Amino acid sequence: MKKKFSIHGSYQVNGGEEKEFEIEYNNLPENEENNNRLLQLLNHPWRLIKEGGKLGVNGVKRFFTVLFLFAISNTILFFYAIKRLFSTDFEFSKLMFVILVFILGLAVTIYASYRAYQYVIIDTMRVIYENLSSLFHKISELIIDKTEHVFKGKGKVSDNQLQKTLDFGKMVNSRYKKTPKFLRKGIILILSKIPFAGMLIDLKEEITSGNKMEASSKLYNKMDGFISNTIFGNNNTKWVWWLLPLNILILLFLIKSKIG
Repeated sequence: MKKKFSIHGSYQVNGGEEKEFEIEYNNLPENEENNNRLLQLLNHPWRLIKEGGKLGVNGVKRFFTVLFLFAISNTILFFYAIKRLFSTDFEFSKLMFVILVFILGLAVTIYASYRAYQYVIIDTMRVIYENLSSLFHKISELIIDKTEHVFKGKGKVSDNQLQKTLDFGKMVNSRYKKTPKFLRKGIILILSKIPFAGMLIDLKEEITSGNKMEASSKLYNKMDGFISNTIFGNNNTKWVWWLLPLNILILLFLIKSKIG
């Protein structure tokens, strides 16, 4: 059963005037608990990898798959390089190339693990976003209300002016009251990736004519489309299909040409 949650705060309008706001949204208590847990885990990479799967993060299995593929491939190639070193005439220069094979294999494995962890981070944001869909509807209304004061009496508003107005990090961290730190972090993390300026300029006519509900609905649809298609839709591990073969070919070339 859904319960009502709220966020209280204030923002500046008309060059300094403070305006209070309250965002109320409905959510399942277990979703709120999962969100807080996931946001805490963002500061602890290994714990996120271990526990994220239990909270709906699909990328955890993908992380271990990528780690296994690169680690096992580079380990096999390293031992193959050692075997070739002692199967041919031993030379000190060949030993240096064995060490190079180890260093390159380790470096690529670390890089692949880092890329896979970034995949897990974005997938974690996806889970948080889906759990907070009703909250982001309310935030769209707040953004429209805040932007209305910027558009009033101005023929043209620049992207830079809107970006300054929509300084979510400053607004959330300095203005929200009684809001869990981890929830603030998640909201900022997602909102900071959205190009609101262009979206709001497209909605200027609706905003200035007073159709704020229509404008907020359109803004949410634009925001949701951008997040789903650009942020989450492009989150994948397709790079593995070219990096892993390239990794193997380069190390095999080194082994064959420099060790024997």
